[in-house]
Amino acid sequence: MGNCLPSMPCYQGNDTIVYTTYPRGCTTSSPCSTGGCTYPIRSEYLYYSGANLPWTGINTLETITVALQRIDDKINPTSMLTQILAVLNTNPTLKAELCAALADC
Repeated sequence: MGNCLPSMPCYQGNDTIVYTTYPRGCTTSSPCSTGGCTYPIRSEYLYYSGANLPWTGINTLETITVALQRIDDKINPTSMLTQILAVLNTNPTLKAELCAALADC
């Protein structure tokens, strides 16, 4: 797709490549025109452009703000422990393996 910088969407079609240096959707009537897209660019005006990420729940075209919030939710220790306990309670084989590895349950 050319030499795009991170967070710099590139659009290609009809033998034309357009490199944009502004967030998706910025026009003279958008938040950019009222100072919303000043430098540094705020994360709510940057969009994730990769494939959907099922383990974090991050989806293509979500803002970087939302993506970071999803990551933070996933690495929250309480949330992680709750998820592990839920899996162990529904998977007796896995629970037995964990107990054997810990030698205490």
